[in-house]
Amino acid sequence: MSSKAGVRARARRQGIALWDELFDLRGVPERPLPPIGDRVRWLFWLAVVVIGATHGGVLAGCPGVSGGLGAALGVTVAVPVLLAASRPMLAWWMSLGAMLASSLAGDVAARDHAQWPWTVSGLFAQFLVSAYVAYFKRPTVVVATWAVTGLLGTAVVRNAPADPNTSWGTLPVLLLGTATVMTVVLALRGRAEARRELAVQSDLTTTERDRRTLLEERARIARELHDVVAHHMSVIAIQAEAAPYRVTDPPPELVKSFATIRTNAVDALAELRRVLGLLRADGESGAEVDGHGRPAPQPTLARLPDLVENVRAAGMEVETVTVGAPRELSVGVDVSAYRIAQEALSNALRHAPGTRVRVEVAYVTTGIGLRVHNEPPREPVPVAPLGSVGSAGWVGSAGSVGSGHGVLGMRERAGMIGGTLKAGFTADGGFEVEVFLPSADRPQDEPLDGRRAVPPAGGPTDHPPSKEP
Repeated sequence: MSSKAGVRARARRQGIALWDELFDLRGVPERPLPPIGDRVRWLFWLAVVVIGATHGGVLAGCPGVSGGLGAALGVTVAVPVLLAASRPMLAWWMSLGAMLASSLAGDVAARDHAQWPWTVSGLFAQFLVSAYVAYFKRPTVVVATWAVTGLLGTAVVRNAPADPNTSWGTLPVLLLGTATVMTVVLALRGRAEARRELAVQSDLTTTERDRRTLLEERARIARELHDVVAHHMSVIAIQAEAAPYRVTDPPPELVKSFATIRTNAVDALAELRRVLGLLRADGESGAEVDGHGRPAPQPTLARLPDLVENVRAAGMEVETVTVGAPRELSVGVDVSAYRIAQEALSNALRHAPGTRVRVEVAYVTTGIGLRVHNEPPREPVPVAPLGSVGSAGWVGSAGSVGSGHGVLGMRERAGMIGGTLKAGFTADGGFEVEVFLPSADRPQDEPLDGRRAVPPAGGPTDHPPSKEP
């Protein structure tokens, strides 16, 4: 019993809602109309004028209908079409009233049933009003308006003075035409709504993909920093433990201090492994390993020649230039420089295969500069269009192919160690990545300027550039 009562209550609520919508004469549409040009707008007004004039002219030629009455009836048919865009339900009720007035005007028995109860112009007017109703209202209301129109038209036809068994007038054409118009409009409206929803979901997916890629890159950098910091903390612990044995009869305070240093280093190392070790558990499958399956040391710029040779083996022409005297860098800067070079070469290999690439490395007082420039591709490469730097079409060395966030990862990597990165298309159609990574021991009063990182070719330097063809 409770289920039947619930069904009845739900049906009652839906019926009340449908009734309210059918008689919502002041309701303003919430859905905006598609933008139209001035030419279409003028054509629409012209069509309304033609509909009203033609309808009035047809009725004025019927027995018992004067010219003034015909003109008035023509206005009653045209006005609902004009109101349909702002008051669709009011326009629909007015169109039904216009049909009743037109069908009962004059001597109905002597009327031409080929244009009764709707004239040809009246049919077009009803089609237009029905299209607006289908565009603005939900499908249940649209079906209800079609049914009410059919019932009212049937009542008019069956009560006509002419023989109702021999003529249905234009009612079948109206019912078939309005059903077709409403179905088409509902289908087009549903398609447009589906496209809008797809665009929204696509934007959300792109945003989420950007966020996920950024987090993956940060996690990868954190794993590398974990290895670097863990190494230094281990060295501190070992040296603190061995230091007292290198001094004859060290003071107890010194022994205690070294023991405290070792304890703090071990505790910090354990905490670091506890917090950051989880990152390695998630990304171990993509980590580099040595020949024995163990995690390999993080690559540095010392392995840049091997990286260049691999790219050359893939068919690229790579030229390397080193400015300044190579020196030892902090591990974080060295690893980041290598990874950025690897990423830039990966992008060039994918988006401009077979072209020339120039790799410049500059050692300056304040840090290290890196520039990777590739010529424009010799033939189109089937990739997604680039909307902006770091958008679709770029591949990360640690990301999946097509993830489209190589530049984003490079910028994130440079920013986490205080560096700057510029990437974009050059005037000749190629692509260039320029990065400056500050050294840990740079003077505090010297500005960090990425433009000084890679001096112009042939410019004054402390050491002449070494060029590898």
